[in-house]
Amino acid sequence: MARTYREIAIEEMLGTVEEAMSQVVDWWEDLPPPMKEAIEQFRIQLGAAIDSVEFVKGAAVHESQSSAFTSPQRG
Repeated sequence: MARTYREIAIEEMLGTVEEAMSQVVDWWEDLPPPMKEAIEQFRIQLGAAIDSVEFVKGAAVHESQSSAFTSPQRG
């Protein structure tokens, strides 16, 4: 199954966050549970942000397509 832009973006950003957290606490095996919980919250918020952008982008495309079919009014 092909991965979506959303899935790829979340994976890459989470990898960056996890690596940064590991370096900060110098924890090379596994992150402590509170950090894992913070990462999961970040995952949820990042997904919601990406969904919002996609929604607005879709609405803008729809708006531009519908206005392309509307003829300008002449006065």
